[in-house]
Amino acid sequence: MAPLLITSDAAAPVPGFHRSVSALMAQRERVLMVRRGPTRAWAPERWDVPGGHIEQGEGEHAALVREVSEELGVSVRAESFSLAGRLLGPNYDCAFYRVREWSGAPRNAAPEEHSELAWLAERELANLALADPDALPIIRLAFA
Repeated sequence: MAPLLITSDAAAPVPGFHRSVSALMAQRERVLMVRRGPTRAWAPERWDVPGGHIEQGEGEHAALVREVSEELGVSVRAESFSLAGRLLGPNYDCAFYRVREWSGAPRNAAPEEHSELAWLAERELANLALADPDALPIIRLAFA
């Protein structure tokens, strides 16, 4: 299946262009979501897919491996994930990767970034206050 490409009119509220990656992790018909902390500059206290910014000189795959380790305390290998979709906004490009395998039990390893971590069923996603509601069709690809 070709990656889903979605454009959004919503801009990130901080200056500059932002490149980021997100990890779609599913098990037992539930997807892993994180609730952004109340002090976050963008979308505080809203639900999001774990992930983060790509650092200078870093590729998407390396960024995803690093972000999953930092935020969830688990390990993934590049062979265990594939591009599911991209969300393009006026000042950001977020690549969503479907992660099929990981080592360790996901936990909130970044409490300064997330206040909560939850495994949610697909039917629960529609009622969530998402960081970017335009990402919902991509998030649903975790269940494919």
